[in-house]
Amino acid sequence: MEIWNAYTADGHLTDHTLTRGESIPDGLYHLVVECIIRHHDGSTLFMKRDSTKPSYPDYYEATAGGSALFGEIAEQAILREVREETGIELTADQLRHHTHFVAHDDQCIFHCYWAETDWDKAAIQLQADETSNYIWVPQENLKNFLETELVIPRQKDYVERLFLES
Repeated sequence: MEIWNAYTADGHLTDHTLTRGESIPDGLYHLVVECIIRHHDGSTLFMKRDSTKPSYPDYYEATAGGSALFGEIAEQAILREVREETGIELTADQLRHHTHFVAHDDQCIFHCYWAETDWDKAAIQLQADETSNYIWVPQENLKNFLETELVIPRQKDYVERLFLES
């Protein structure tokens, strides 16, 4: 059972807790974190979602991430999620906050980061029933990759804003 802190829409922590899978009361939100991983050589990591995933099966994800667990702040949650989903060990110093927004329909507060690493590109770990493959896309191929491959639309926008717009 996964327990989350509950927040108001403006990001203030409440005394309530939330449980994954249960309905979230009106006016409460949970914290979700995402991180785009870039290698020092300029390539970007994309993880392919498993074909059994209910949303966006077989799409590439530009981010590692998920829900912050009870007691975690955004930075702690993203370090854990990146480690669980890719095997990459980041430090808080590597995190660069990109944006945050409230998804009212999903009752989520998103904190989005990017990080640069020199992690061994061949040492990425897939997560059973979550991811089926990965690819490091070189900067010179990034625009074409985003135009020709199935990439989660919101995440595609992040990558374009961060690494393709001047």
